[in-house]
Amino acid sequence: MQRAVLTNSLARCKLESFLSQVGNDLPRPAIWRPCRSEFPLRNRKPATCVFTLVASLVLCACGLRALTSQASWHGLLRDAAGKNLAGASVVLRAEGSGREYTTVTDSAGAFSFDELPAGNYSLAVQGQGSTSRASARLTLHSGERRVDTLRLIAGDELKFEPQSAEGARQAGQGERLSSRDISELPLNKRDFSQLLLLAAGTMTDTNGAANFTQQFAMNGQRGTTAVFAMDGIDITDPEMGGATFSNFNVDAIQEIQSSSGVLPAEIGQGAAGFTNIVTKSGTNALHGSVFEFVRNAAFDARNFFDRRSLAQPGRIPPFVRNEFGFTNGGPVVMPGLYDGRGRTFYFGQYQGFRQVLGTTQVLAVPTLAERQGLDTTAFRGDTLVVPIDPRVEPALAGYPRPNDPRGPFGARTYATSSRVATTTDQFSLRIDHRISAKARLLARFNFNQVNGPLTNPSQTAIDPSFAIRFFDHQRNFGLSYTRTPSANFVSESSFGVIRSTPMFPTVNHTQPALKFADGLYEAFNAPGGGVMGAHGALLQARQNFTWVRGAHTFKFGGEARFNRDATFYGLAPNGQYTFGGGTAYAPVAMASMSGLHNLLPGDPLPDSLTGFLTASPYSYTAAVAAPLFPQGEDIGESAIRREAYNVYFQDTWKASPRLTLNFGLRYEVNTPIREAKHLTSSAFIVGPDGQPARYWDPGVRQKVLFYPQPPYAMDWNGWGPRLSLEWRATDNTVLRAGGSISTLLPNLWQDNFMTGGAPFVFYPYVTASSGAPVPFENAVTAFNLPPVYTPSGQLVFATGRSMDVPANTELDLLRFERDLAAVSPGHMIQPLSLFVMAQDFRNGYIGTYTAGVEHREKSITLSAAYVATIGVHLPSAIYPNGFGGADAAYSPFTERDATGRIVGGYGSESLMTSPSHSTYHALQLGAGKTSERAGLGFEASYTFSKSLDDTSTVLGGQGGGPGPEIASVPQDPRNPGAEKGPSTFDINQVFTLSLIQALPLERVDWLQSLGKKLTAGWQLLSIATLASGPPFTVFSGIQQTGAGSNGADRPDQIGRPDFSTHRPVREDYFGRGADNSSFFSIPIGVPDGTGPNQGRFGTLGRNTFRGPGYHNVDLSLIKDTAFGRRGNAEALTLQFRAEFFNVFNLVNFGLPSNIVRGSGFGLISSTAGPSRQIQFSLKLLY
Repeated sequence: MQRAVLTNSLARCKLESFLSQVGNDLPRPAIWRPCRSEFPLRNRKPATCVFTLVASLVLCACGLRALTSQASWHGLLRDAAGKNLAGASVVLRAEGSGREYTTVTDSAGAFSFDELPAGNYSLAVQGQGSTSRASARLTLHSGERRVDTLRLIAGDELKFEPQSAEGARQAGQGERLSSRDISELPLNKRDFSQLLLLAAGTMTDTNGAANFTQQFAMNGQRGTTAVFAMDGIDITDPEMGGATFSNFNVDAIQEIQSSSGVLPAEIGQGAAGFTNIVTKSGTNALHGSVFEFVRNAAFDARNFFDRRSLAQPGRIPPFVRNEFGFTNGGPVVMPGLYDGRGRTFYFGQYQGFRQVLGTTQVLAVPTLAERQGLDTTAFRGDTLVVPIDPRVEPALAGYPRPNDPRGPFGARTYATSSRVATTTDQFSLRIDHRISAKARLLARFNFNQVNGPLTNPSQTAIDPSFAIRFFDHQRNFGLSYTRTPSANFVSESSFGVIRSTPMFPTVNHTQPALKFADGLYEAFNAPGGGVMGAHGALLQARQNFTWVRGAHTFKFGGEARFNRDATFYGLAPNGQYTFGGGTAYAPVAMASMSGLHNLLPGDPLPDSLTGFLTASPYSYTAAVAAPLFPQGEDIGESAIRREAYNVYFQDTWKASPRLTLNFGLRYEVNTPIREAKHLTSSAFIVGPDGQPARYWDPGVRQKVLFYPQPPYAMDWNGWGPRLSLEWRATDNTVLRAGGSISTLLPNLWQDNFMTGGAPFVFYPYVTASSGAPVPFENAVTAFNLPPVYTPSGQLVFATGRSMDVPANTELDLLRFERDLAAVSPGHMIQPLSLFVMAQDFRNGYIGTYTAGVEHREKSITLSAAYVATIGVHLPSAIYPNGFGGADAAYSPFTERDATGRIVGGYGSESLMTSPSHSTYHALQLGAGKTSERAGLGFEASYTFSKSLDDTSTVLGGQGGGPGPEIASVPQDPRNPGAEKGPSTFDINQVFTLSLIQALPLERVDWLQSLGKKLTAGWQLLSIATLASGPPFTVFSGIQQTGAGSNGADRPDQIGRPDFSTHRPVREDYFGRGADNSSFFSIPIGVPDGTGPNQGRFGTLGRNTFRGPGYHNVDLSLIKDTAFGRRGNAEALTLQFRAEFFNVFNLVNFGLPSNIVRGSGFGLISSTAGPSRQIQFSLKLLY
C-alpha cells in the first residue's frame, strides 16, 4: 500500500510527529484579486467586508516583517546491513551562505531538520567512532517536507534508498498528493476529492451519493465503504457515507494520503479505501494566501444540447461562479500576555463559494396532439381517441409545451435550462502546541455551511415549486495528544466529533407525484412532498501505541465510536400515482380511427398515455404518519443509536535487509441498530408452530413486532487478519504481495429498515385490478388513521408514549387495514408495504489479495500490480411478497377472496438482509516522475478491471421518467442471484495522467529582452482522463409476469445494436432512431405466461451494455511573480492562473434512455461532463 508517510520503525513514527509538531512551511505561490461579484451586493456584503479586511491586514503584516521560504528534512540512517545507526553526525552546509546545520541520529537512527531555508546543500555523515566521512548533495524546495532513508556503506559511501522502498509498505495501492499537487493542479470547484481518481482502481460511485458527498468505488467495492479522515479524525458522513468537507480550502491542505488494497491492521471501519487529509499548521513565520477564482458563461463553450432548442438556438445557459478566501498561519502571540514562538502555532482559513448555474435540461412532455386526447403510439399505424378526464387537465396544462421536435424525444422534446444556485461558507482553525520535548497537542475545528444545489433541476424546468432543496451544516472537531516517553515508544490519544446534517426539503406540499413507469413523460412533481434528511453525529475516541524492539516495530491500539443520529424519511406524503408498468383498465369506451382497436370499459389499457388521460393509474401509495408521531417535515423522525469498538495489533518485521514482513490482526464489533425511544419495528416469518421459517415454506405467516429485541443477531465474527511482504530483489526493484480481510459495518442510512415504518409511518399500497380501479384525485388524500391494536385487542399506545410499550409487542396490522378501509371512501382494503430487517442480517466482509512489482530507473518509477477483492455478505433487499400487483404465487402474505380480489394481508415487502456477493480483478499499472529534472513531473496510471456483483447499491429505483434508469431490485424476486453482472460503477479501462511542466521562458533568447518579471515563473499543469463507458441495463417498461411491477422487467434481445456517438445524429446511440425498440422483444402473451399480460421474465441480463466512454483534459497555466524582497527571502508572490476545463471541448455523452416502451428509447439526452469552461484567478501568497 502506497501511503504518504510510511512507518516501519519508531524512528519513522517520530518523524511523523515532528512533521505535525512543527507544521508547514510557506505554501506555494498564490494570488489575490479584488472581489468583483457577479451577484447582488446584498448577497456578498458580509463576505466581502471580511475578505477585504483580512486582505488589508495581511498586506500590512507582510510589510512589517521579513518572511522566509522554509523546508524540512527528516530521515533514517542505516548501515550496509540495514541496521539503524545511532549517534551518527549529520551535517548540512548551505551553498552560498555557508551556514551549517548539525544534528545527531537517535537510538533508532532517526534525524530531523526543521525550518531550513530552501536551496542546495552539501551533506556530510560520519558514523559514531568513525574517522571516515561520507558526503552527498541535497536540494530542498520551498515548502518541501522531505523524508529519506540513507545507507552508510564502508564508512565513506552514502546512498539514498529509493523513495518507493522507504519503510514498510503494504501490498496495495494508493496515492500521495503534496500541497503543491493539491493547490496547483486544475480542480473544478477546487474539490480536492477529484484527485483521488488519479489513483489506479478508483472510480466514482453515484449510487449512494444521495447527500452530494463524493463517494468512490475503490477496487470494486461500493462507495459507502470508503473512509475519510482529516488529521486522522474521521470525517465520513455518519449516516450516508462519503466524504464531508470535500470543498475544504485546498490552500490549507498539506498533503492527501490515499490508501487502498491490503491495508494495515490499524485501518478498519470496513474501509475499502482510506483517505487522510493532512492540514497545514503554523510556523514561527507568518504565512498564508488570499485568493479569488472567477468564472462565467462568457468564458464557456456551448454544451452539445444547448443548441437543441429551436426557440433559442444560440443560447448558453447562465453561469456565474466566484470562489474567494484566505489562509493565514503563524505563532500564537498575544502582546504582553503570551509569546508562542517555537511553541504554539495556529493556522486558519476561510473559503466562500457563490454559484448560479444554468443546467441544460431535455425532457419528454405531452405533445399538442396528446393534449387533445390523440394517442398515436398505442397501436402502430392507428390513432386512439381518448376522452380526457377533467382531473388530469391541471397536470396536462402544467407541463411546458414541446419546443424541439428534432430532439431525442421527438415531438415530445422540451429543451430548456434550469438555474441552480449554490452557496457555501467554510472555515477552520488549527492549533498546534508543543507541551514539552516529549509531548505535543493538536486541536482543529472545521465549519462548513452548504446551501444548494437543487437535486432535481429537471423538475424545476416544469415548475419551480417541484424543487428538492439541499443544505448541510457540517462540523468537525479533532483533538490529538502525542507523547514520546522514550526513544522507542510513542503514545497517541485522539478524540473527534463529526456532525453532518444533509436535509432535502421539498417545496410543493399539495400536488401528488405523477410518475410513468414506462418512461412516457418526465414525472410531474416527482418528489411528491417527500421528506429525507439526517442529523448525523459521530463521536470517536482512539488510542494508539508504537513500540520499536530490534527489527520489529509493533503498533497496537483500540477505538470506540458512538453514533448519535436523527433521521427523517417519508416517501411521497402528497401521494404518488404511477401510470404504466402494470396493467390498468379502461374506465370508458375509446374509439380508434381505424375501428380495429376500439376499447370497451374494463378492457386492459394499452399504454400509460391512455391511463394518464383517463385518470386510471396502475398504483397509488403515500407516506402517512400516525397521529401520535411526528408529522410534516419531521415525518419518520428516528433517533438512531449504534456503538462500534475495535482493537488491533500489527508488527512490521525487517527479517533481513531485503525482506520486510507486515502482519497483524484487527477485531471489530458493533451493536445492532437501535432507536432511543424504541421507535423500531420488524416482521418475522414464522411457521404454524410459531418458530422461524422460510417465506416459501407452507403455512407461514408474518408476525410484526414493535421494538423487537434483539432486532437481529449480534455478529461477533469481526476478525480481520492482514499479511503482506516486501522483497527488494535489487536496489531498484521491489516485489510485494499480501492479503487481508476487512469487516464492513452496516450503513446507517441505506441498511436500516427498522425505523420509519409501520406503526409510525404507514405506506398503504393499492394496485388496479379488473373491476377495482385505483381511485384518483389530483390532490392530497386525507387519511383518518385508526389506532393500532395487538392481536388480543389491546391498544398498543394506550398511554400515548412509545417507551411504555413492552418490547416484542405483536401488532395486528391486518385489523388496522380493515379499520382503515371502514373509514375510507369506497372502503377499499389498502395493503400495507413493509420495510423490515432479517433476523440473520450480519456484517459484510471484504477479502483482498494482491501481488505487484515496482522498479525505479533514475527519476522514473514504474509499477504493476494484480489486485483482487471479494465481497461477501453484502447488504441488499429481498422481496418475499413479490412486487406491487403480484399474483398469489408470488405474494403468500397477501389475502384474496375466491375471485382473486385482495381482501387483506400485506403488499410489497422489502426485507433487508446480507446475501450479496461481489468480485473484482484488475491489472493496475503506474508510472511517475517526481524529480525536478527538466522541469517535468508526472503521475500516470492505467487500470484494466472487471467488477461483478448482483446489486451495486441497496437503495435506488425507477425515477418515473424516460431515463436513463438504474434499478436496485431484481427482475425475479425469487431469484436475485440471476442479477449477477457488471457493477454499475464498473469501468473496464481507465487511464489518468497528471502533469506539471515548468516553462523556462527566461531562457528563450528572443524573450529575454522582456525581462524575468514577465518570462520567469511560468508553469503548465494538466489532468487527463480517458475511460471506457459504464454499463447499463435495458428495461421493458411493462409488467411481464405475476411477480408484480417494480420497473425491473427486462426484454429478450433479438438484434445487435451498433452503439456509436459518431453518426450524423450523434445522440442516437442504438442507431435506429424511432425504431430502436426493434432490437428487443417483450415476452408477453406467451404460453404458460403469468400475470395480467401472460408473460415471462426476459432473457436479457443486468448491465449487459456499455455507454459512451469519457475523455477529458483539464489544463492550467500559472504565472508566479515574486516581489517585495527582504534579504534573501521573497516576501510576496503574486500568482495568476488561467484554467481550462475540458480544454478540447470534447462531448462526453451520458447514458441513453433505456426503457423500451418509453420516450426516446436508445437516444441520449444529456452529457456526462461540461463543455469547455475557462476560469481565471489571482492569488497573493505571503
